Amino acid sequence: MEALLFLVIGAGVLLVPVGSLLGFLAFRQRDRHASRVEDLAREVADLRAEVSRLRDTGVSLPDPVTPATPDVPADVGYVREPASSVAETTDAETSREPAAEDTAIAVPVNRSDALVSRGVAAFKANWMVWIGALSVSLAGIFMVSHSISAGLIGPVHQLLMALLTGLGLHAGAEYLRRRHMGSDQVFAALAGGGSVTLYAALLAGVHHYGLIGPVPALFALALVSVATMFLALVHGPLLAIMGLSGAYLVPLLVGGEGGSAVFVLSYSVVITVSSLLLMQYVYRPWLWFGTLAGAGLWWLLVAVSGRHGLAVSCYLPVLFLLFSVLPGDGLLPLQRRRDALLATLLAWGASIAWQSTDDPAFLAWLWMLPVAVLLPQSRQRLWFLPWAAVLATFAGWLVYSADLSQDVLFRPLAQSFHQPFITYLILASVLVVLSVLWQWRTQLELRRWASLAMLAPVIWLLLGWLLVQGGQAAGNWALVALLAAAVYGVVAWRLEHSPGYRVGLVWAILAAHACYSMAVAMWLQEASMTLALATQFVSLAWLGRRYQAPELFLILKVLLAIVVARLTFNPWLKSYDAGGHWSLWTYGGATLFAGAATWLARKEVIRPWLEAVTLHLLVLFLGVELRYWLYNGDIFAREYGVTEASINTVLWGALSIVYVFRSRVAGTLGWLYRLLARALTVIAVLSYLVVAVVHNPWWTDGTIGSTPVFNLLLLAYGAPVLLALASARYSDLVPVRWSLCTAAVAFGVFTLLEIRHLWQGSAMTLSSGMGEGELYTYSVIGMLYSIAAILWSTRNQSELLHKAGMILLGLVIGKIFLVDMAGLQGLWRVAAFMGLGLALLGLAWMYRRTSGSGKASES
Repeated sequence: MEALLFLVIGAGVLLVPVGSLLGFLAFRQRDRHASRVEDLAREVADLRAEVSRLRDTGVSLPDPVTPATPDVPADVGYVREPASSVAETTDAETSREPAAEDTAIAVPVNRSDALVSRGVAAFKANWMVWIGALSVSLAGIFMVSHSISAGLIGPVHQLLMALLTGLGLHAGAEYLRRRHMGSDQVFAALAGGGSVTLYAALLAGVHHYGLIGPVPALFALALVSVATMFLALVHGPLLAIMGLSGAYLVPLLVGGEGGSAVFVLSYSVVITVSSLLLMQYVYRPWLWFGTLAGAGLWWLLVAVSGRHGLAVSCYLPVLFLLFSVLPGDGLLPLQRRRDALLATLLAWGASIAWQSTDDPAFLAWLWMLPVAVLLPQSRQRLWFLPWAAVLATFAGWLVYSADLSQDVLFRPLAQSFHQPFITYLILASVLVVLSVLWQWRTQLELRRWASLAMLAPVIWLLLGWLLVQGGQAAGNWALVALLAAAVYGVVAWRLEHSPGYRVGLVWAILAAHACYSMAVAMWLQEASMTLALATQFVSLAWLGRRYQAPELFLILKVLLAIVVARLTFNPWLKSYDAGGHWSLWTYGGATLFAGAATWLARKEVIRPWLEAVTLHLLVLFLGVELRYWLYNGDIFAREYGVTEASINTVLWGALSIVYVFRSRVAGTLGWLYRLLARALTVIAVLSYLVVAVVHNPWWTDGTIGSTPVFNLLLLAYGAPVLLALASARYSDLVPVRWSLCTAAVAFGVFTLLEIRHLWQGSAMTLSSGMGEGELYTYSVIGMLYSIAAILWSTRNQSELLHKAGMILLGLVIGKIFLVDMAGLQGLWRVAAFMGLGLALLGLAWMYRRTSGSGKASES
């Protein structure tokens, strides 16, 4: 009793003076506002009398200007204001200083800056009321918490004291409101403190005292929350703020370990329902976002533990349903409702991923699927919600099974979980299909219902294989997938003869192909799987042309990308079996299927894509087969010899020219052909550099052949010259000057190597020395090339070729003077100088005659 006496005395010493002071200051401020309103009312009455007097004397008055109604932003909901709120708004507006509306110019104000300024102004005007309200709320919470921890009085008395305190605060607030014939933030603060105290008392009665059962407590909490939200219509937004925040946060402040997840989430649902019902009458954005934050907070606190999957799986569908119907469509902007529903589905997927691995609640994760499909909004502008629910569930299970620490991407479920999970997948397929068929029967023309009805079972089948088998090969699952493909084929045949459901025909065909692809992936491996996937090129092209279905062509594009990516990268990234001639039937077979699909898709929009893939697969096929024959069947040999590099240079360079030619007639796919042409050009140049630098016979030994000119040098160094000249005709591939310069340099290298081979045979390394005949041959051939270049450039007005010829001529003359004639003596030296002089004079005469520059000058 002494402790209780000290508590009462301390409360009287602390709370009474502080509350009295805050109440006195608040009423002083209200009196000032009331006197100000009376003054303004008198001024308005005087102005009206003056206007009446002027009209009686006959003075003409200007027509009243009706102020323009400002545009209301799309994200502001329609609000039905109660009478008290309208009265408060009128009082607040009349208390403002009059503005010179006739001379004022409207200046646009940043919305965020306006909100900040309004918030600062509201805090300056009401900070005492807000702090007082917070103090009263915390006092009620701490009273319950302290009485529990200290054990000052019995549980029954503690509960009754807290309940009476909360009811007393509400009664006081209502008495003051009625006495002063109007609401005030001070009264709203008292009522908010009463609601928070009642929340704390009822929760303590369940968790700590055990005096109230969970079901009666929920009814009582619902009554308090609904009453609080409806009283907010009378007392104003402060009570709504205190009631909403207090309702969501009181369980955390009261504490305790006795509450179950079911009770806590049910309590959150009660608070959420009361808040949404309030928004049926007064919608405010802060009230909507506060409700979302509170409901999401309790979901996060319970779901993170992973031990309450059943409670969470019931809580989220209830929230999803509430957010879809409350508040009404005329009050809440569609964008905000959409965001709330998508956030709930995201929470649904995260909850599946976070559930316990020891005891997953399989069947509990079914409820969201029919709710999302049968939702009224899914038939209208939020049509994507059913698909979003299915994909969120699929993604949640994938994350649940993911294991990046091991070699496999997905960790298979324990053997004991296989049967429950397969049962879950079957029920999910049945629920989704039946729900979709119910919606589809009234909207037969919409493809979204047909797509979900046909593809949802395929998604569950894929999920079962990944989580039960871990994505590994399994013949039984492949057989199930093939049977499903056959069933979808029968369904497609029936739909073709059903005019009302014909929109589902394309999706049934897609589902059949998807099941076939999964069967291939479940059964075959590596190269065989790629060939089996490529067989669908023909069927998809034929069906797409027959039914004129762009969806089939879209799937065909995806399949083309998969096959091209697998044949381009997989054999080099994974350990494929080197035995057998698998490259012939895999690369060759895929190329044949792509070519057949190209022929079938003539005059269709997909044809340019098929042509590009066919050319790409042809390049891969020729390259792989080349390695197969060069390295005795081992296409993965870690070697890149001069023969392979030479052939690849010609192959890739020629195909780059074919690609750039196709780009000119490919229409919308021209950019793709040009991109691939440039990529092949770069690869061809790199391959040529390997030949010219790594395998150059000047410093490496190799088998060139003994036949002059017609040997390996012609393929390795002569063919690139022709490719460079051919690419010069396509300026959209490589600039013309670059191509011509490359051709000139490559031709010079080819000539030097052929001269070396003519004199040295296969032993072409520079370390073997150089004879006088070879040395003079370089000079003679260089002189002939320079003369030809100068004369050709003069006739065709080619400045670039003229400069190249003059440079080559200068190099040849320098070589003759410095190298060739260095070892000559006697008549040999005379003959050499005489021959060089006559050659230069003859060149000058021919140049002048060709260019027509006039008579030769005397010098």
